[in-house]
Amino acid sequence: MDTHWDAGRAAWPTVTVARDRYGAELARRLGPDATEDVLAKCCGADLYLAIACADGDTVAIECLDREFIADVQHVARKLRATPDQAAEARSQLSRVLLVDEPGRVAGLRDYAGRGNLRGYIRVIVTRDLIKTIQRGRRAPLLVSDEILARLGTQHDPEISVLRAQYHGAVHEAMRDAITKLDDRTRALLRYQIVDAWTVDQVADVYGVHRATAARWMVAARATLAEGIRAELAARLSIEPDEVASIIRLVQSRVDVSLDRLLGTG
Repeated sequence: MDTHWDAGRAAWPTVTVARDRYGAELARRLGPDATEDVLAKCCGADLYLAIACADGDTVAIECLDREFIADVQHVARKLRATPDQAAEARSQLSRVLLVDEPGRVAGLRDYAGRGNLRGYIRVIVTRDLIKTIQRGRRAPLLVSDEILARLGTQHDPEISVLRAQYHGAVHEAMRDAITKLDDRTRALLRYQIVDAWTVDQVADVYGVHRATAARWMVAARATLAEGIRAELAARLSIEPDEVASIIRLVQSRVDVSLDRLLGTG
C-alpha cells in the first residue's frame, strides 16, 4: 500500500490524501479478492487522484480536468463528433465521474485502479458519444417537427399570425430555416422549446456560465426568426424588410384585438 501511496504523492504533489484514508479506500475498492498480484497491478497514482476528486478536493478536480477530461476532444475527433456533441459529452462526463445520483454513485467512488484512469475515462466518453451521435442521426426530422408544432403564440405571436395567413409558405419556410441551423442552435432550440429546459440546465450541459447560456438561447431564437423571415421572403418574392413590415402591421392588429377581448379598450 505504501508504494502506491508514495506513487500518488509523487505524481500529484499538489494533491493531498492522508495515508490512512488512502489505505482504507484501496481496501474498499479492491474488495476481498485483492490478492498480492491484484495489488501489484493496481494503478496506485491514478487511484490517489480519484480518491481526492471523490472527496471533493478542488485542486485534484482541476488536475483531473486538465489531464484527463480534456481527452474528450481526442475521442470526439476519432468519432467525428460535432463540437456541440463533444461539449455535451464533456459535461456529462464531469457529472458521471463526480456527482452521486439516485441509484448511482459517482464514477470515481467506484474506480478501483485495476486499469489506468485514462482508459477508464475514455471508455465512458466513447460510450456516451456514440449514444449522442446515434441519437442525433435519428432525431433531426422529429425535432424539427416538434419545434414547428410548438412554435405557437406563446413563443412567437408574429410567426403564429403569419402561419395562419400564409400557412403553406410559412410552414415550409420554418422547416427550411430549421434544417439550415447549425447543430448547437438547433439543440438550443430543442432544449428551450421542446424540452422546456431552464437556463441553468442548458448551462450545465455545455459547462458554461448561466449568463452565457442565456445569451446563446436568445441568439438561437433570433437566428431562427431571421431564417424564417428570409425563407418566407424568398417564397413570396418580396424583400426581407417587407416581411418585417407585414409582421409589424399584423401584430398591431393582434394587439388591438387582444385589448378588445380583455376589455381594456
